Amino acid sequence: MRRPPLFSSLRIDERGTTIIEFALLAPVVLGLFFGAIQIGISMQAYNSLRGVASDTARYAVIEYMKENTISDSAIQTKAIAIAQSSPYMLNDSVAVTIVPVATPRVHGTFEKTMTITYTPPDVLPFFDFTSTQMSFSRPIFVIDE
Repeated sequence: MRRPPLFSSLRIDERGTTIIEFALLAPVVLGLFFGAIQIGISMQAYNSLRGVASDTARYAVIEYMKENTISDSAIQTKAIAIAQSSPYMLNDSVAVTIVPVATPRVHGTFEKTMTITYTPPDVLPFFDFTSTQMSFSRPIFVIDE
């Protein structure tokens, strides 16, 4: 009885091919999966920045309507408090700057520009990926009475 040569028996044997294919494709599939999660987190963070800016502008306008003159630092502190509380829950990497505009675009108002910057958390540290810093700016108009 003649035995087949070693290489021809390995060529016929199909045991273990699934684990080899998995080992080759798993890093790619997992990288795509975690990349989609990172993109989702970034999109949620940008929407949160827009919501924080809107809530802070609403706060400033209401305070001025109640005839409470609030400082830029008070608006900044409130914006950070809004960003770090529910529903936004942004971490400590959020920063807010309030800059008064010298010449407002609307007569009879105070105009301030609010800029919020935030760096979302990294989901992919093992791929040497760092999240980029996001920024969102919007004007705040309050009535000058």
